[in-house]
Amino acid sequence: MPTPTEVDLIAAHISPQYRLAVYLQAGTGQRPSEALAFSTECRRSGFVRIRWQVSAMAHRADCRTVFVPLKNRTEGEYRDVPTALFVDQEMEAHLSTWKPVPVIFIGQRGKRRRLEAFFSPRSHGKSTMPTASTYGYHFKKACQSAGLVGADGEAACTPGSLRHFFASTALAHGVPIHEVSRWLGHRSVKTTIDIYGHLLPSAWGRCRTVLQNAMRSTPLIEADPTEVLTGSGVSTQVTGRGAAGEAPELHGAGIELPCWDGAGMDTPETTFSQVGALRQTFRFNL
Repeated sequence: MPTPTEVDLIAAHISPQYRLAVYLQAGTGQRPSEALAFSTECRRSGFVRIRWQVSAMAHRADCRTVFVPLKNRTEGEYRDVPTALFVDQEMEAHLSTWKPVPVIFIGQRGKRRRLEAFFSPRSHGKSTMPTASTYGYHFKKACQSAGLVGADGEAACTPGSLRHFFASTALAHGVPIHEVSRWLGHRSVKTTIDIYGHLLPSAWGRCRTVLQNAMRSTPLIEADPTEVLTGSGVSTQVTGRGAAGEAPELHGAGIELPCWDGAGMDTPETTFSQVGALRQTFRFNL
């Protein structure tokens, strides 16, 4: 999985018309075929609405069904994903160079449809849409140009790596897995848990504290925390103080990662660094 710096490197080296696709994937978790189907109807205030994906046959001039419903979905179904500031900025930058192009296609129900597509070819005489294969080719070249290669010289990342980057970053910072699952477009949250469950912050310490405080008036933690790293959600907690000159005894490994999954409780703000050295504030249920 790429780091934020590597995401920026890929975007900087890929063919310019696909730069936005890189950030749509990394910032909203879209599949390559979904990002390539991005259109003006997808843009909303503070989020994107994902409704279509590019057909694997879209590169053929005789293809009438250029856009097809999302994976495991029927025509008309969609999903909404929140957008961070850098995603909105990249959309604006893309539109300052390339205006949307109207694409007429026939939906699976036989209805004639029109989308103002962001990634429709601009070359004179071309009438086909770029597919995930085309994008994958440019993505591979970008990784090689940026030096993001393995020992064999092959690209160290794939377009799918950006989708994993989105999910892993969100989960590592406490975004509820059922929300991430919906944004990724998984049919079941079990799919998300099977793939990303190992990244979830541990709820063990929080469970101990909640149950202890509910059953006994004396808090489980008898001393003030020695360290709180705001933003990351990581804290080390002291369970008792040693004799003078001794280090405090830490509970377990000394690292507690809270799991944000409460409802109807306080919602403090947590701020952490985002891709592209930007900062974004999110609200989590604690």
